[in-house]
Amino acid sequence: MLRRLSESVERFMAAQEASARRNFVEVCRRWADIVGPETAELLRPLGHKRRDLYLGADDPVALQEMLFAAPEILSLVNGALGHEAFDKVRFDLLGGRVPLDALRASPPRFSTPAEKRPERLGGLLGELDPNSPVGRCYAKYVAYFEAGPNRLGARRRVRHKKAG
Repeated sequence: MLRRLSESVERFMAAQEASARRNFVEVCRRWADIVGPETAELLRPLGHKRRDLYLGADDPVALQEMLFAAPEILSLVNGALGHEAFDKVRFDLLGGRVPLDALRASPPRFSTPAEKRPERLGGLLGELDPNSPVGRCYAKYVAYFEAGPNRLGARRRVRHKKAG
């Protein structure tokens, strides 16, 4: 009996923590909509612990001003979530930390490499069965590079010829 009770408590606590994480993720996703663009520029979500919401600011003066707005911010956040997810708002200076609402908004840090036509492209066209999946794929790969720089327009022209 004791073992079952401890397992139940562990499951309950895990469910509570998962719920708190979902609430915080939702706050991060909708931060500017919840508190408004002006406040969102000054104050950013940093994290949560149990039912405490941690917010940060770059400017100590703005942080001091936001301390007075804590009850209103708490009300806005809980209202947006539709239930009392957080009991307290705690503040800290960002100090170089990345606010969690900024992670989603950042552009990706990669680029697509320039396409380079392989030197011996098309050499297997007569060798592969044109009705096999590999043969059809290879034929489309060759056609992709033969279409040239304006591939989208070329594909549209090919489709129209086939349809007409």
